[in-house]
Amino acid sequence: MTNKISSQSNPVVAQIQADCDQISHTTEAMTESVNRRRFLRQTSKGVVGMGLALGSITSATTAAFAQLGHQHGAPPGEAVEEQLTPLVEATSEKVWNGDLLDEQVVSEMIDRAMMKLTGLDSAKEAWKDFVLPTDIVGIKINPLAGRQLSTHRIIVDKIIDGLYGAGILHNQIIIWDRFESHLIDAGYEINQSDRGVRCFASDSEGVGYDDEVFYETEKDVSVRRENGSILSRYTNILTKELTIVINVPVMKHHGITGVSGCLKNLAFGSVDNTHRFHSNPLNCNPAIADVFAHTVLKDKVVLNIVDGLLAAFDGGPTYNPDGVWHYGGILISQDPVALDQIVYQTVEEKRKELQLPSISRLSRYIRSASRMDLGTNDLDEVDYKEVKV
Repeated sequence: MTNKISSQSNPVVAQIQADCDQISHTTEAMTESVNRRRFLRQTSKGVVGMGLALGSITSATTAAFAQLGHQHGAPPGEAVEEQLTPLVEATSEKVWNGDLLDEQVVSEMIDRAMMKLTGLDSAKEAWKDFVLPTDIVGIKINPLAGRQLSTHRIIVDKIIDGLYGAGILHNQIIIWDRFESHLIDAGYEINQSDRGVRCFASDSEGVGYDDEVFYETEKDVSVRRENGSILSRYTNILTKELTIVINVPVMKHHGITGVSGCLKNLAFGSVDNTHRFHSNPLNCNPAIADVFAHTVLKDKVVLNIVDGLLAAFDGGPTYNPDGVWHYGGILISQDPVALDQIVYQTVEEKRKELQLPSISRLSRYIRSASRMDLGTNDLDEVDYKEVKV
């Protein structure tokens, strides 16, 4: 029934799929009420607390807010405003023409989302908010599912254009992932030369992993360790090449972690020895959040752009033609946790419509990341803005 991407020639994909199948056979169906529209009504809260109208607040409560504001540096008697997380979702009903993408519409979606996110009047100026002309920029894509369900090249090319307009030369840009074969299968050409945009992987010739920068834990499945190691080393691409990272995952279901979004794409795309975290009951939690939290990774991520043009509600992380739909959206924020929460709720809603099992238990790593202050999974704390093209 499933015409998934062939995994016979790719042992990494084959092992991931085997883990997904094992988990799907042992996971009990759970139900959860998901209401994404809740955060669409919460684009501004104003004062700390519940955002109550001033007329309904007692004098004692007003005084308490004023005192809180004073403690946070606000003038006496003035309530402090809560800092919301900016997040923009661009959608279009015109982006798909059958099974073909309209490149002009995709381009406009990204331009308008960047302007909305930054509040600037041009996309060129918006990109300058995130990069300096001296930066070496890594574009971390998700190429695991082949050409069908990997980060669309049209989005990557648009990011490259934006970076170039902000003063970044093409050879200062590296498109990257863990495995060279995945990049090639997704339609990306390997280039390690000093001409043009570079594209290579951690397992490309001369790259490898950093023995001095690693995540160490015994909270894993010992028989799944690579060479018996309890270390997951960070790629030399991160530790020795890049100054900043733009994270470009795909909105999709994942049989091990519920969804694969910003956190998993970047965390498990940056280290080796990850297979040890895949099985039940770990489901990569809290390893994804722990790996992401390292300063060598967390401090370099300046922007997350979720490719939701084609989204997957089932059969992920590989491609299952019966498990995808034309969602037609692109989401942008500096907060990977907030974006992953939306990815989770969007996929969960779709699965609920189709009476598929809940993925809530599998997606616990998102809550772990929020508790570690890598972002927020409370969408009441998100300044959500929508752009329709």
